[in-house]
Amino acid sequence: MADSVLFVDDEENILKSLRRLLIDEGFEVITAGSGEEALEILKNNQEICLIVSDQRMPGLTGVDFLEKAKEMLPDALRIVLTGYADINAAIDAINRGGAYRYITKPWKDEELILIIREGVQRYSLIKENKRLTEIVNRQNEELKQWNTQLEVIVQEQTIDIQNQNKTLQKLNEQLKKNFRNSIEAFSSLIEMRDKSVSSHSKNVAALARQTAIAMSLSEQDVSNIMVAALLHDIGKIGIPDSVLIKNEDKLNDYEKKEYELHPVRGQVAVEAIEEFGEVGIFIRHHHERVDGFGYPDGLKKNAIPIGSRIIAMADAVDRIGRSGFSSAQKDYEKVISELESYLNTKFDQNVFQYMKPILLEKMKTLSIQVYSEEIEINPDKLLSGMILTRDVRSGTGLLLLAGGIVLDQKSIKGLQRFNRIDPFKCVFVRNPER
Repeated sequence: MADSVLFVDDEENILKSLRRLLIDEGFEVITAGSGEEALEILKNNQEICLIVSDQRMPGLTGVDFLEKAKEMLPDALRIVLTGYADINAAIDAINRGGAYRYITKPWKDEELILIIREGVQRYSLIKENKRLTEIVNRQNEELKQWNTQLEVIVQEQTIDIQNQNKTLQKLNEQLKKNFRNSIEAFSSLIEMRDKSVSSHSKNVAALARQTAIAMSLSEQDVSNIMVAALLHDIGKIGIPDSVLIKNEDKLNDYEKKEYELHPVRGQVAVEAIEEFGEVGIFIRHHHERVDGFGYPDGLKKNAIPIGSRIIAMADAVDRIGRSGFSSAQKDYEKVISELESYLNTKFDQNVFQYMKPILLEKMKTLSIQVYSEEIEINPDKLLSGMILTRDVRSGTGLLLLAGGIVLDQKSIKGLQRFNRIDPFKCVFVRNPER
C-alpha cells in the first residue's frame, strides 16, 4: 500500500500544485480545503502517515487543526505551512499541535519533496519500531508465562526427584541391610562347620570394627575390615574334619600345611565378589606375624595390611577369652596380659594401643554386669533392654544372636520370627539393673 499524505489548505491552486509535485513519488496524496474537512478525512482514514497543513485558514486555524489531529492520529507526523510573517504561529503549532517541522511559503520544490520523503520514512520507522516493540513485549509476556510454567515444572520434577531419591535411599539402605544380613548369615554357616567357635566371627568383627574406628580409618576401610572379620575363617570350610577338630599345635606336618592354606582359600572364595578385592587381601594375611613368621606369605610389620593386623589381634582376643565379650572380668585381664606378651612378635604395638582401651572399657562394664541374675525365658516374652547371657541358636544349630547383646524391638522380632521357622523354645537373659 502507498503511504498516504494529507495536505490541508484553503487555496485550491496550492493543493493542485502539491498534487502535481508529488505525482511521481508514489505517495497517495489526499487533499482537504479546510481543517473541518480534514478532520472528517482523518476519522475515516487511520493510515495517514504525514499531515501538511496551512496555518492561515478560515474556520479552524492550522494550529487548532493540528492539535485535534494529534489526538486522533498521534503517530502521524505533522508539518505546518506558514508565511514569513507567521513564525510565531509556527512555533505555536509545534508546541501545541506537535508539528514535526514547519515549511515557509513560498517553498522550494526540491526541498519540500525531501522533507515529505523524510517525514514518510520517519513515520515508517516509528511504526516499525512500535510493531517490533509490541512483538518484543508480547514475546516477553509469553516468555514470562513460559518461565512461570517452567518453574512449576521444575518444582514438580524436583519434588519427583526428591521422592525418587528418598525411595532409592530406602532401597539402598535395604540393600545394605540385606548385604550385612547375608554376610552375617554366611558367617554363621561357617561357625556351624566348627561349633567350638560359637559366635567367634561376630565377636571378632565387632572388636575389629571398634578398633578401626578408633584408629580413624576411612569409612570404606572400616566396612571392609568388618566384612573380612566376619568371613576370615571362610577358608576352613575346605579343611577336613580330622584336621579341624585338632588344636593347631597338635597338627602333623601334612595337617599343618593343609590348615595353613585356609587364609588363601578364604581370599579365593570372596575374590569372585565385585569390590571384595580388599576384603580378600585382609582375609589372606590375618595369620601373618609382625616378626615375619606367620603364614601364608611371611610378611613383616607394615607390609601386613592394617586390616589384617587388626583382625589378627581381635581373633586372638576372642580365642584367648574363649567365652567372647560376655565373659568375666578376669578373662579380659588374661587377654590383655597375653596380647602384651606377643607385642612386636605376633601382634602390632600400634594396633594394641587402640584396642586396649576398648577391652578395658568392656572389663569395666562386665565387672558391673557379671553378677546379674540369669533367667530362662520364652522368646514370645522377651522385652527391650534385656541382655542375652548366652548365644542364641536356632533349633538346627544356626547362630542367631551372640551373648552380651542388649535386645531391642528389632532383634526381638527377628528371634520370634526364627523361632516360628526353626524353634529353639527358650532364651537365657538377664534384666537390666534398675
